[in-house]
Amino acid sequence: MPFRMISIKENSDMILRTMFYLLTPHTPGYKNSLQAKSSQESSSDNQNGVSSSDSNVASDDSVVFDLDSESEDLLKYYKTPMQFGTENSTVSISQVGSTAHIPCRIHHIGEGVVSWIRRKDYHLLTVGLTTYSSDERFSATHLQNSEDWTLQIKFVQDRDAGWYECQVSTHPPTSIFLELQVVEARAEIVGPQVKYLTPDSTLKLICRVVQSTEASAFIFWYHNNRMINYDGDRGFNVSTEADYHYSELIINHASKEHSGNYTCVPSNSQPASVVVHIFKGDHPAAMYHEHRSAAIGPHQHVWLAVFLLCVDTIVYFASFF
Repeated sequence: MPFRMISIKENSDMILRTMFYLLTPHTPGYKNSLQAKSSQESSSDNQNGVSSSDSNVASDDSVVFDLDSESEDLLKYYKTPMQFGTENSTVSISQVGSTAHIPCRIHHIGEGVVSWIRRKDYHLLTVGLTTYSSDERFSATHLQNSEDWTLQIKFVQDRDAGWYECQVSTHPPTSIFLELQVVEARAEIVGPQVKYLTPDSTLKLICRVVQSTEASAFIFWYHNNRMINYDGDRGFNVSTEADYHYSELIINHASKEHSGNYTCVPSNSQPASVVVHIFKGDHPAAMYHEHRSAAIGPHQHVWLAVFLLCVDTIVYFASFF
């Protein structure tokens, strides 16, 4: 690779100029002026009868610097100001129980050190890759030669929601603020929570997982607390999408034994339940009223009996007038 040679002789003025050149940004104007000055001195030496090769040989204390293009690029890198690659006020969303990753990308960090601070109580969480919080769920992750400094929170809880500060130890320190939103994933079964069917009809239950930021490991269906995903011989047919956000339960020829409580249970979400009534006849309204009557407590029946007794007594005495 071609490179440029600079010879520093025992000349204090030349040494100072060269040191200043190495310690300051390489602007084209400055580089040209340095080269022009060196050319003038070489020309002066030639006029005095001393060639450049003779002067190099004559000085035992001469120092030679090789400033190739890679060295200049390295100097330019460390002179480039630090800047964030992640936008301020970026929002991250994680569900309860999962692992949250709050990103902070930094360009040209140089010798800077990254710290993470929880804003609601100004608690210092990490400095570099060292965790200063007593809560071991918090840690900073960073790969060598990467620009990403990520705050990781394991087993996220509702109280972890809020603002976090990614700070770099520049002079003065520079920061951006990131928000973590925590949601609770839950299952929901499409349609009313109480369903009425006649025998030999088709029962179809659809379960969806909502507010989920990561896929479930499984979705199980339960009938009266018994898992039925693999009970095909009893008429239960379960199909689930590959990402476990959607599952169907189908019974083609429902019978009275299929009545009861059905629950959809994803691995990392709140479950959902419905009640299915299967009865003979075509009067679901009667079944509805029967269901409502069953929900009346014993004390309500007592008060109803007292009320009816009072009415009968009033009617009896009124008959004498």
